[in-house]
Amino acid sequence: MNRRDRNSDDLELFELLEKLGELTDATGIPELLGRLLDIYGLKTVAYLGSGVTAQPGQSPYLAVTYSNEWVDHYKAQRFVDIDPTVQIGMRRMLPIDWDELDRADEDVRRLFGEAKEFGLGRRGISLPVHGQHGDRALVSITSDASDRDWRYLRLHYMRDFQMLALHMHQAILRLEGKTVEQARLSPRERECLLWVAEGKTAWETAVILGLSEHTVRCYLESARHKLGAANNTHAVNKAGKVGLLTQLP
Repeated sequence: MNRRDRNSDDLELFELLEKLGELTDATGIPELLGRLLDIYGLKTVAYLGSGVTAQPGQSPYLAVTYSNEWVDHYKAQRFVDIDPTVQIGMRRMLPIDWDELDRADEDVRRLFGEAKEFGLGRRGISLPVHGQHGDRALVSITSDASDRDWRYLRLHYMRDFQMLALHMHQAILRLEGKTVEQARLSPRERECLLWVAEGKTAWETAVILGLSEHTVRCYLESARHKLGAANNTHAVNKAGKVGLLTQLP
């Protein structure tokens, strides 16, 4: 596996997050999932959402790169009732490495065995997303990476796809007509982002605002978290688009 430098990885992640934010139609989702396969060298990507549409009582939202044969087989066998990635993933907050799942149950072993036969890959990770209004989602990715490469890729995937899963969920909520609440930044968080937008470093921002550099970095980290941003540049971009950087006192 070709291990690119961190700056290249961050740039591609930033571009993917931007594309998710710019989606105007659900027909663009399959193409974006295909890009994820290519960029990350994955076998499959799947999004499962619950409570994401404005219409009550709707079926779960599904966007996958799985073959139609696997989707039909999965439904026919009612695997959703025993699939630990779904049963656990829709309840917990942390990512799930499929290697750590309990496969003592014969039906669960059959599920994963048949999934491999249908080309889903040797390993997988599921990343839960819990919205503020009862909406939930699970983004699952699979890979055929070797044992040696998986040790590196597992951390790389968890880092990027926690962010990608959140943004994918927000994009689908928006496309399905659900309201996505705007982040609320404190005046200090907005000030720090504004100076970053002006090209200032954390140290220079600290001098300007009369704060410690550590405090500035904490404000920037908090702002990135609230905005769901991959880095400071992405945070400035997202805050600017919704007018948060013009709301200073």
